[in-house]
Amino acid sequence: MKKNQSQSQTNAAICSETIEPAQASAAQNGNLPEANPKKKTMKTGRIKNRNSKSKAFWQDVLDFFLCALGGVLYSLAMNLMIVPFGLYIGNMTGIAKIILELMWHVFPNLQDITGIILMVLNIPLLLISFRTINRKFFMKTIVTIVAVTIAMTYIPIKQLIPGLDDLLTISIVGGIVCGFGVGLGLRAGGSSGGIDILGVWITLKKPEFSVGKVSLIISLIVYVYALFTSPPVIVIYSVIFTMIYSLVVDRVHHQNVKISVMVVSKNREILQYIIDETHRSATYWEGHGAYTGSEFLVINTVVSKYELMRLRRGIIEMDPQVFIIENNSVNVTGYFPSHFF
Repeated sequence: MKKNQSQSQTNAAICSETIEPAQASAAQNGNLPEANPKKKTMKTGRIKNRNSKSKAFWQDVLDFFLCALGGVLYSLAMNLMIVPFGLYIGNMTGIAKIILELMWHVFPNLQDITGIILMVLNIPLLLISFRTINRKFFMKTIVTIVAVTIAMTYIPIKQLIPGLDDLLTISIVGGIVCGFGVGLGLRAGGSSGGIDILGVWITLKKPEFSVGKVSLIISLIVYVYALFTSPPVIVIYSVIFTMIYSLVVDRVHHQNVKISVMVVSKNREILQYIIDETHRSATYWEGHGAYTGSEFLVINTVVSKYELMRLRRGIIEMDPQVFIIENNSVNVTGYFPSHFF
């Protein structure tokens, strides 16, 4: 009896060893059901979430770097081109200079406290950016202001090219470099402080404005004052510098360039992604391929050029076979809010 039990246990063990490899082989060939699909879905979701957080982190790192780089470029142009030739700066620095000159009429022995006046003027604007615009915008603006402060302190004020005294060339090149630096910071989601903060805030309230236009309007205050205190030729070239600076800021920032986007895809989740990513609406309809007869979704929306880059990247990740048509610089009549972040 014991011998029979022992033999049956041995046979069971042999069967078990024989069946397990067979089951493993069958599972590999797809003949047996896989593990719990819910667990697999949850694991895939966690991986996607982790990848998304990693991409967001490195995007923030890149944005902070671009803000600092933009501040350095702005400082280079100011100390090597604009200040050495006595051109007026039509931004918060120019307003601080005007306040200081007015204070000298009352306190003749007062030292140059432009930096202190500029800091005082920036405090309420930084509070506006922290409370009403965006906290990331506030942090990136702080990084830019620190970069500008350090760069303007250590970059000597002297002519970039000794002997180059052509004010027109200086105004054009200085306007391009300054505008590119400020536009780079705005494109990365920050600002150089001062009028840029005010420009972003006004533009969010009044979409028909732009940061460059707001800067140009406020700069007129500085130049009206300069007409009574400086030679006319300096004022003229200062205005040329400011106009070029404002145009370059708007071109680099992309805020006012509107793009019509048509997306053709079988992935219906793209529609919700557009709404969540850009906070804009869209029009869609069902389509059929004339050649294949397959069904797909046709989505049409309008975004700024600033929003287009990340929208295009996200859509292609969701559907590598997607078909996207972009129509640049369209005119939009109606409510089209400005988005910076």
